[in-house]
Amino acid sequence: MNPKNFVQLVENNYIQGYSEQEFALKEEWLKTGRRILKQLAKELNLPKDSYEVRINRAGVAVSGDIVLHGEWVYVVLSQSSASRTLGFCWRFCKGRKDYTGDRNQWASWQELLNLHRFANKILEQKP
Repeated sequence: MNPKNFVQLVENNYIQGYSEQEFALKEEWLKTGRRILKQLAKELNLPKDSYEVRINRAGVAVSGDIVLHGEWVYVVLSQSSASRTLGFCWRFCKGRKDYTGDRNQWASWQELLNLHRFANKILEQKP
């Protein structure tokens, strides 16, 4: 799955994993999200040992979470049950043990299609 398919999937479908076919699609969505966040870390110039990318598969009926957690930035790709088009959350944090961090900011799923521009947006706001 490429980033464009990733965004189309999350904007047009609920990612749930009830059937074997849906579960396989959910797994592919999670793996692609991991690749996207690793690329975002590169665009942010994060040193390899200063962040981690985690997946929480969660259960059926939810998309699960893909998290980039660095020393100063926290990005969570997860589909909201309230709206497929809400987008995803990101915020600044103070270290990798900070799970609450600064205020949540929301970005459109479309922002993942140009990671260089999205990374610059984050860097411009960095405290």
